[in-house]
Amino acid sequence: MSIQWTVTRQCQWATGDNVVEISVGGLDYANPDALCQKYPGEFKTFVGMVPAVEAAIKIAEAWKADKPKGKIKIASGGTGGYTMPFEGMTACKTNYKLLRKEAAEHDAALPKCECCGEMLPDSKHCFGHEFSDGYPFCSEYCAEKDYEHCIEQDTTAVLTDGE
Repeated sequence: MSIQWTVTRQCQWATGDNVVEISVGGLDYANPDALCQKYPGEFKTFVGMVPAVEAAIKIAEAWKADKPKGKIKIASGGTGGYTMPFEGMTACKTNYKLLRKEAAEHDAALPKCECCGEMLPDSKHCFGHEFSDGYPFCSEYCAEKDYEHCIEQDTTAVLTDGE
């Protein structure tokens, strides 16, 4: 599962459909037919699917208000770094509800920092310390905070055992 999502507007080359795409990964993983940035949130990389979906919904609604040719669709997916237009669904309240549910379930399943509870970044950007089992912390600050807590507990245990 990924924590990075990028939102773009696309006029898909195969069908001509107008689609707000929520792509897994950074900008390098968005489809290449993105339209230029017009609305807030486009071309931005979000941490977590929930904020990306919320931005995509706002973009879809703003785009609809501008009355473009054709209907506006919204879709999420992954390109794997290739070109792979997403099958969109009509941008409407019912489908927004489905996307929000999918996003909430996705983000809830991601591993969380053992100190602050935030989503863990990819494994290259996680932190740990000599008392932790692996790299369960989102930042150096959280790892250090937990390390200090472990030292305090160890010191308390030594003092208690020695009395």
